[in-house]
Amino acid sequence: MTHPEDPAGPEYLEPARGGPLPHGARARRRTPLLLAGLGVLGLGVVGGAAFGAYWYLSEGAQAAEALPADSIGYVGLNLDPSGRQKLEALETLKKLPTIAAELDLDGPVEDIDVKQVVAEAVLADAPCEIDYAEDVRPWLGDRFGAAAVPSGDEPASMVLVVEVLDDEAAEEGVRDLLTCDGSDAGESAGWVVEDGWLVLAETPEIARGVVDDTAEGSLAEDEDFRRWTGEVGDAGVLTLYAAPEAPRVLADALGGFFGPGAVAGMPSAYTDETSGSQGPDELDEAFEDFEGMAAVLRFEDGAVEIEAAGAAQDATAMLGDGVGDLVTGLPDETTAVLAAGLAEGWVEKTFGEDPSVPVDLESLLGQAAALTVGPGLDPDALLEAVFTGALTDVPVAAVTRGDLASAEEALAEAGPLATGLEARQVGDRVLVGPTGTWLDAVEAGGSLGGTDLFTSVVPDADDAVVVFFLDLGEVGDVAAEADTAGALAQLRALGVSAHADGDVARALLRLTTD
Repeated sequence: MTHPEDPAGPEYLEPARGGPLPHGARARRRTPLLLAGLGVLGLGVVGGAAFGAYWYLSEGAQAAEALPADSIGYVGLNLDPSGRQKLEALETLKKLPTIAAELDLDGPVEDIDVKQVVAEAVLADAPCEIDYAEDVRPWLGDRFGAAAVPSGDEPASMVLVVEVLDDEAAEEGVRDLLTCDGSDAGESAGWVVEDGWLVLAETPEIARGVVDDTAEGSLAEDEDFRRWTGEVGDAGVLTLYAAPEAPRVLADALGGFFGPGAVAGMPSAYTDETSGSQGPDELDEAFEDFEGMAAVLRFEDGAVEIEAAGAAQDATAMLGDGVGDLVTGLPDETTAVLAAGLAEGWVEKTFGEDPSVPVDLESLLGQAAALTVGPGLDPDALLEAVFTGALTDVPVAAVTRGDLASAEEALAEAGPLATGLEARQVGDRVLVGPTGTWLDAVEAGGSLGGTDLFTSVVPDADDAVVVFFLDLGEVGDVAAEADTAGALAQLRALGVSAHADGDVARALLRLTTD
């Protein structure tokens, strides 16, 4: 409900107008942003260092119960996760010095009040003194959500929902937050408190509409939402969802900046002269097969894991067969590898009919390729080698499931760009890279796929059509003198893998710590 006695009239969140704000306007906006921070609690309000820490403060469909079924995108949060996931999350985050210091994660994990820690971190940016225990705790619940919802002629409006423990106390608390710096609540925010939920929106009309639309059917009951959140496996501590309409709404919001290439993961900002116009018909065709997707984040065995699922449609059409055989037999000391199965015509699907690339990539890389990096890669030495052509000591090589003659022809056509590179046939694989010790090591092979480090982040390489692996310990050694060295010290490896499971495309990201 809103305050009928408020002489200021309706409450509004002031929309951005694209120009510099006067000093007073900036001051007035701090408090609504603070309130939004309490709603999202971690989606960038406290700062980049703490962003990752807030991933675990979530629990699937709970906040979806307070949002309408036609929500376009969604993230749900819970500041009181229970059981093993809470303990795993806190134990893992305490290993990361920057995040642990930002959130003051001291003492035994079972004694940490997650909601208080995060809420106080957000309140630290308040433009006035706000006491969490007195001013916020009495009404702030544990469940939170953020969603993009349809909004008339506009592509979408951002809405925040916050569980409240007492409607009346929340009404008073929200008003205090909006006016604590002397601002008028009627000029600051559109909001409604009803049935245990605070709804924040750009205008009170939008907030009221969210409440009314949810009464007719919630996102938690939506068939697409239930399908994709069910496909991502075991419940985790963060759930993200994009509805089938999401890409089209995004394209409309950005005025066509994302063209058909974006659906395949390639952003397109080309002009009509380079890639043709991105008209409505092309956009409709590009997005017509998108059926929605969801992702869930978990903490397990000292690792952060994100699993995603969506329809295997045009976005995966350029992916070919599995790449496990290219990856698992690499040298054990491999620092990084990026591998993908490539369907026939993948270059055209990715770059268009007239790709502006100086090398025949499809002939060079064949139907599958793995780009590998060996130990001891010095970024400065790499840059110098590229300019001088002295590539012998650069530990990079590609392993392809291609044809030697085609690879050699592609290198010849590349001219000076291929100086110092050679192609070798090794069984059913073709190796391409600088002549030197790393190419020799890749030819000799190894058992990367059997190492504990690799399998800890890429557990199912054999079935994957995309694999990425990075030994963060090796990267940390390279960055020993950089500012990032401390942040990397507790991280072991990063891995990403993807595969098609019938009509469902699945992806897994894992980040392990010491």
